[in-house]
Amino acid sequence: MANFFGRGGDNSNTIIGIILLVLLLVFVGPNVLPGLIADTFPFIDEGVPCSRLRNAQNRSQHQSLIGRSSIDPITLRVEPDTVPQDTTSSLNIRIVVINNTIGTIPIIYDPNQVIVGDNGSSGVGIIITPATPLTTGANRQNQNINSFPEDQIRLLGPRQRCIHRLTFPANQIDQTIRTGSATAQAYYRVNTTGQNQGGNLIFPDQGLQIIQGGIVTSRAEIIPIASQAN
Repeated sequence: MANFFGRGGDNSNTIIGIILLVLLLVFVGPNVLPGLIADTFPFIDEGVPCSRLRNAQNRSQHQSLIGRSSIDPITLRVEPDTVPQDTTSSLNIRIVVINNTIGTIPIIYDPNQVIVGDNGSSGVGIIITPATPLTTGANRQNQNINSFPEDQIRLLGPRQRCIHRLTFPANQIDQTIRTGSATAQAYYRVNTTGQNQGGNLIFPDQGLQIIQGGIVTSRAEIIPIASQAN
């Protein structure tokens, strides 16, 4: 059986390397490593699809106290792909939703209700400037409700991030986009804490209003054309 500590110089370097790797994962990993991996390996997303996040269950009884006490815990990023040069390929834009805390954060999310534009409703969306024909075909009208179905509440775990991918067909890509003049900006809006129904409640609300001002936005990013991609 080989002696792991038999060659002092080599093995001490290995041990130091392992320790440094562990420290990197602990202190840097939650914020930097997912993006670094995605940049290094373009075929790997830095988070799970948002549609695979856990659904909320029994929010009147089960919530993260850390999540409830968090202030502005969510960060958004938008990542447009390069506009395809041919007139038959689609344009892809990713929305990254990031939980910056060590608590579990609830978000309003339905993969079929991610809209282009902001109509004042609660959920995830994207704004294209100037206005273009890009549309997801989704419709979201929840402006005046005070409680959300739990299947529309998803849970972002501690330091977790998720990806929603938008695909726009070629017939929506107009000249403004093809000349590199358009920007994309993601947003998440929530208009209410959400009221839990019934008696014997531990939590009277669904714990949703954790964003100051009710909305968080990403930085606006240019939808690049080939000459801008480099």
